[in-house]
Amino acid sequence: MRYSFSDKSTIITIIALLVSLFAQMQAISLLGITIPLSLSSNEMSTNTIGQVMALYSIGLVIGSYQGKKTIARVGHIRAFAGFGAIAISAAIIHSLTHSVVFYALLRIVSGLSAAVMLIVIESWFNTLSQNTDRSRLMALHQVVFYFAMGTGQLLINLVPDDYSASFLIAALLSCCALIPITLIRIENPTVTLNKQTKLSELFTIAPCGIIGAVCAGNAIGTVFNLAPIYAKNMQISTLDISIFMSAIIFSGVSLQRTIGKLADKYSREHILIVLLLITASAAQLLLSLNTVVPLVILGIVLGAPIACIYPVSVAATYAHLSDDESVASSSALMLSYAIGGFSGPIIASFSMTLFSNNALFMYLSIYCVTGAVICFFIKKVNFTGNKN
Repeated sequence: MRYSFSDKSTIITIIALLVSLFAQMQAISLLGITIPLSLSSNEMSTNTIGQVMALYSIGLVIGSYQGKKTIARVGHIRAFAGFGAIAISAAIIHSLTHSVVFYALLRIVSGLSAAVMLIVIESWFNTLSQNTDRSRLMALHQVVFYFAMGTGQLLINLVPDDYSASFLIAALLSCCALIPITLIRIENPTVTLNKQTKLSELFTIAPCGIIGAVCAGNAIGTVFNLAPIYAKNMQISTLDISIFMSAIIFSGVSLQRTIGKLADKYSREHILIVLLLITASAAQLLLSLNTVVPLVILGIVLGAPIACIYPVSVAATYAHLSDDESVASSSALMLSYAIGGFSGPIIASFSMTLFSNNALFMYLSIYCVTGAVICFFIKKVNFTGNKN
């Protein structure tokens, strides 16, 4: 069935999907800032907090690999409603316990639920869009995504320092995400269970893209999960912490269009290397200027390049693949991202515990520089090989 933006029912469907996406991402974002602050208030070590937060990436991987099978078996709406109910339950359970073990298990469950729900929404977006309007619709998707993530951080101030209430607000938002999806009338998209490309095979084809995806997951996992703890250790209020985190997230939209044009015009691998070096420089800038420059400004400087690393990595990977191979490689890219998202918070939190609070951004800087250097030498070797 073909859809048109001039059709009233299509517009209503798109609005419903965007409302669901907005509420879901607000809930995820609110949990993302509440959980580390809640654990910290219960005197959990930074190392423990990093390990708990890292488990979200494990859930994302499980959901990404198994989600399509579940959706194909029960249908899109049932899958969304079912995993939405799981996400709601996880948020509520957070408010009932301070057990680290429960928090760890719930992070896996939350990541799994988020992955399946996002697959459902993005499947419908792909079905609703045509080649002539796909870019506009996906751009709208990204704007809503980042706006929801940024404002979700600020919702922790509705009931200051009452983390149980924040968990319940996140559960309420997840409930709101279910309503539009379950009430719209739309055909289920066809689910294609393609054979997935192995990560090792994809690395031999596009090594820089894989390294970039790992670095992207590492940077986002490290900053989004541990920056609230970094700020809290500096004796900053919850309001200021939420503003700092919102600045990091909101800035993610600022460079997307510009970097996208540059990546289409020049070598994507070179753009990736530059982004990694800019991120490393921004992390060093935050370390040296956080006492004289408002954190919100430094958050913008740091968040803008970080958000561009994964899209450029995906583009750099797909440049070496056919359309069919690109679809088959999506899970391997997600796995690469999750490897970084899992390892980053664990290593960074251990560094913060072992050395100091500033080790967070020192680690990020070293990691990004290392990724840039590896990509540079891979690119140089490939160039030399092609030349000969």
